[in-house]
Amino acid sequence: MINISQLSERWTQRESFSNGQVIIHDGEAPDGKMYIIETGTVCIYKNYKDVGELLITELNQGDFFGEMTLFLQKRRTATVVAKTEVTVLTIDRRHTLKFLETQPEATFSLIRALCLRLEATTESSADNSIKYEEDLTSLNEEMTALEQTANTDALTGVYNRRFFMESIPLMISSVIREGKTPFVVLFDLDHFKKVNDTYGHQAGDYVLQCFAKLINESVRTSDIFARYGGEEFIMLISCAAKEDAQGFLERIRVKINNLVINFEGTLIPITSSIGVSAAASEKKEDIDTAIAYSDRALYIAKDEGRNRVIFYY
Repeated sequence: MINISQLSERWTQRESFSNGQVIIHDGEAPDGKMYIIETGTVCIYKNYKDVGELLITELNQGDFFGEMTLFLQKRRTATVVAKTEVTVLTIDRRHTLKFLETQPEATFSLIRALCLRLEATTESSADNSIKYEEDLTSLNEEMTALEQTANTDALTGVYNRRFFMESIPLMISSVIREGKTPFVVLFDLDHFKKVNDTYGHQAGDYVLQCFAKLINESVRTSDIFARYGGEEFIMLISCAAKEDAQGFLERIRVKINNLVINFEGTLIPITSSIGVSAAASEKKEDIDTAIAYSDRALYIAKDEGRNRVIFYY
């Protein structure tokens, strides 16, 4: 705010505007004037492409506008409208140097006002930047949560079938480039229908959750594990040879066999049959073939007494 009493009329001119009169139009060519409000109130409007013209602020006695035109010779960047009867003092660019030389107190007030305005703008920009960063972080978190929800099975928390099928072509390609063999593994809980019939579906759900947690904690970072449907789960692993895959899956089978689930005081033992097949490539037909072979191996495991790992080629 500028102290009006400090201004000499020698270097300023007085102009009057009626209520509602436009003083400055947005986009106008520079006329070399800065305005200082002597009496009254003005409204500052800025035009935004997406939302149109919005009220930015109101200015009162001692406030100023148009300084960018005075000092930088830039086009007007806002529209200024008189809200009441308004009297302004204008400083013409031609008289700027004389004004600065002969009006030290007013000049100091002007510089101070410009500094305060710059500070407010900087703080506002910083606040807006922080708000933007916070909003962006929140949005990213929401997007991550939504993506996580879309990719995971609601009951067990492991990946779902859709995400598994979308992910494995690239993973298989990477495994083959490393000189290893990708194996598709199908798990099926033995006698799961009996678990539901004996202990109830809540117990069955809990068994699935415990089973999925055990396997998920056993897989390596290079593997991917998902619920395939019902009590069936699917996994892609990479090993240098069949013997390595056999040993890895046998260790998992033993963990499952040793797992005793406590559901509301009732102990429920479980086992799983496991079918395995190698994937020849990342092509869809080869992936479908590998899954079909793993499924056949799974049923062979069932026919041979369950609770075992069977490979099919």
